[in-house]
Amino acid sequence: MTSSSRGAERDRAFTDFARARMPELYRRAWLLCGDSHRAEDLVQETLAKVYVRWGPAIANPAAYAQTALTRTWISQQRRRSSHERPVEHVPERAVAGPDDVLRLTLLAALDELEPLDRAVVVLRYLDDASTEDVARLLDLTNGAVRNRLLRALRRLRERLDLPLSDLMTGGILP
Repeated sequence: MTSSSRGAERDRAFTDFARARMPELYRRAWLLCGDSHRAEDLVQETLAKVYVRWGPAIANPAAYAQTALTRTWISQQRRRSSHERPVEHVPERAVAGPDDVLRLTLLAALDELEPLDRAVVVLRYLDDASTEDVARLLDLTNGAVRNRLLRALRRLRERLDLPLSDLMTGGILP
């Protein structure tokens, strides 16, 4: 096999992987950043990072992509400009339904959490990962994940005045 055919096969394998994983990566990205445009950018940046390392060096590409996405988002949160959200036109008045208000309230509450706490909540409760998986993805101990969850959920309960499980079962979250 020539190097050009190996390169084409590598690109084809990565493209198949990216197509299969993009919806899951986008969902997690949206839950982390709460904005569809930022989520799309985050997925693109993640897939670029995965592509650079693509090959036998990655034992579990799906797990590697999830970890890369989460860590990329946490790194972006450290930048001062990461919280700016430009808009073309400022609306005169927002029109929202009851679910929209609750969803925006939840996103605002999640946005108040520290980036690592938000990542832990999103991964554990909204992405349904086990505590052990969250610890492995974020390079934390199980105890650290549980402590961050307790602290983050306490803040969310104070802000929202209802349990997170009510939001998830009510169809508020995607």
